[in-house]
Amino acid sequence: MKPTKPLLLTRTLTYLLIAAGTLHASLTSHAESVSPEEAHAIGVEAYLYFYSLVTMDITRKQLTNVERAEGINAPMNTFANIPGYPTADMKAVVRPNFDTLYSSGWLDLTQEPVVVSVPDTNGRYYLFPMLDMWTDVFASPGWRTTGTQDANFLVTPPGWTGSMPRRRPADQAYQGGSRDRGDVPGRDDAVESMGRR
Repeated sequence: MKPTKPLLLTRTLTYLLIAAGTLHASLTSHAESVSPEEAHAIGVEAYLYFYSLVTMDITRKQLTNVERAEGINAPMNTFANIPGYPTADMKAVVRPNFDTLYSSGWLDLTQEPVVVSVPDTNGRYYLFPMLDMWTDVFASPGWRTTGTQDANFLVTPPGWTGSMPRRRPADQAYQGGSRDRGDVPGRDDAVESMGRR
């Protein structure tokens, strides 16, 4: 008689639990005792190390859990271009500037690099910081660093080697851009059109 899937699953889980218990008993019998102070220090170090990784991953999951771009939310490898100023109750990111238009996107670099293109802003200020999952800025194309002409930027995962891919979306990165809007009459339409390109 051939075992059913539930029976195979039950047997597999039982064997795994027995193996885990045996391993745990073996490891704990050889482990040195840790003082409460050492345990506290280890906990603090773990918290400090993992805090930004966990926070960024939760934020990524919340902002990309949509079928199409809407507001600040967009699927992976898609940019959301927010057409208006952030409101005072916006809590998706910490302390946004209230006089700045934003674009936001999460890049999935697990399969291949991603080419990100920016349009010519005709001399207008823009900033496109790229953050890793520790929230460190690893690149910041924009007016001050790369100029305002149209450009393509290859975003690769750490250690990547290979030839430059064709221009198509493909570990993870957050990319948030801002476009100068300011209080200059007539600027709104031109600046908002940059987000649509």
